[in-house]
Amino acid sequence: MTTGSEPDSPQDADSSTEATNSTEPVAAPPRPEGGTATKLASSVSTSSFGADDEPSGAWWRLGLLIAALVALGITNPWTLVVVIAIMVMITLHEFGHYIMAKRGGMQVTEFFLGFGPKLWSTKKGETEYGIKLIPAGAYVKIPGMVNLDEVDPALEARTYRQQSFWARVGVAVAGSAMHFMLALVLIFIALAVIGQPAQSLTADVGERPAVFEEVFPGSGGDEAGLLAGDKVLEIEGQSISGTRDLSRTLRPYRGESVEMVILRDGKELTKTVELRAYTYEGFESCGIGVALTPMGNERMNPLEAIWQTPKQFVDIMWMSLKGLGSFFSPSGIGDFASQVGNAQDDRDTRQQVQEVEETDPCKATVVASSSSDSGENRILSIYGLVRIGSDVGGVDPGALIGLFALINIFIGIFNLVPLLPFDGGHVSIAVYEKAQELRLKYGSRRYFADVSRLLPLTYGVVVLLGLIFVTSLYLDIVNPIGG
Repeated sequence: MTTGSEPDSPQDADSSTEATNSTEPVAAPPRPEGGTATKLASSVSTSSFGADDEPSGAWWRLGLLIAALVALGITNPWTLVVVIAIMVMITLHEFGHYIMAKRGGMQVTEFFLGFGPKLWSTKKGETEYGIKLIPAGAYVKIPGMVNLDEVDPALEARTYRQQSFWARVGVAVAGSAMHFMLALVLIFIALAVIGQPAQSLTADVGERPAVFEEVFPGSGGDEAGLLAGDKVLEIEGQSISGTRDLSRTLRPYRGESVEMVILRDGKELTKTVELRAYTYEGFESCGIGVALTPMGNERMNPLEAIWQTPKQFVDIMWMSLKGLGSFFSPSGIGDFASQVGNAQDDRDTRQQVQEVEETDPCKATVVASSSSDSGENRILSIYGLVRIGSDVGGVDPGALIGLFALINIFIGIFNLVPLLPFDGGHVSIAVYEKAQELRLKYGSRRYFADVSRLLPLTYGVVVLLGLIFVTSLYLDIVNPIGG
């Protein structure tokens, strides 16, 4: 929604020109008299390129956008797939607001895809539909979502602020509800059609047993007599419970030899294995020289998937809530700030590792393990999300279904934060007004909160989101996850 809009991208709220409208209060008495605050908010609420006539250069800009998408599809089809998928998610989010507003009898004046200069639009009834230049989101404009919004008196009864409690809440939560419904459909497809490791979107693939699927010829593992099917039990006296333990335990010994206890045909054997450089199918690395048995995708019976889908939905939602809580904690913010400050150094270290790897893969691996991890506690920008999504699609297209489910759940939760400019801010205001009506025994009369007092807090939230957007984009460009 335009006024009091939510962040319409996976991680930022003001990546568009329309996001400035999110700083305005909502659900207050109709058409207040003028004043400094009124003039300030009015200047914000009219800052929409879509309010102008069709721009003279609209057609060539539209053609340029289409050409860019075609070129993107030719050079990297999976990037185009991810971009289109994100735009569909965002459009469905706004469509949820649109449907609920129309159902509640509210006026909807605009429904646009993208932000910035208008490329194309058409008006049907009272709503203008169109496309804008920057494909970074979408918005629906519903008059009267702020107490300072100027509305024709004849249309005041159809504004958001004049509707019932449930109508206002329904419009506010509709965007997130669309994300959640889409996530449920995607989870079911991932479980019953595509299949997932251990039949779960939340399975920890790092905890699978450390079993060799293949031993590369000429490697230290091959020379030590390791075979496909061997299971690692111990390394240098340390118990190995899974692949994560195996990787962590071997890291300090690269370039050296280790005593390894394996299980083969029910018998325990001890092998001395040299962790040395090896080449396999043109790829040079350092280690045992084996491929570990992956967790294969297992399809779930459709009937079982029906009741497992909401369960895994809740599990992912809880993981997302914990992730948000961790990121916005003092330690999380400090860690993120450190990543931003060290981004250039981390990139330089990675480049040094690549240079060393050309002559000594074992030394390069040790250097890499001592550098900071770029993905421990951060939020992805749209650029980073598209980059990772295209990489995933290129390796395992089916995995994109699960990734899109995760994205929808995260966006749905993020938009329910009970502060403006998020959708949750509108919900919290509506709940507060309803509580006041009950407390004061207003009966059928409405109580309008003076939400203009929230403007300083709202501006602060927008500034914070802007900082997160800029810094996360910087990180994803300078020091992307995965190198």
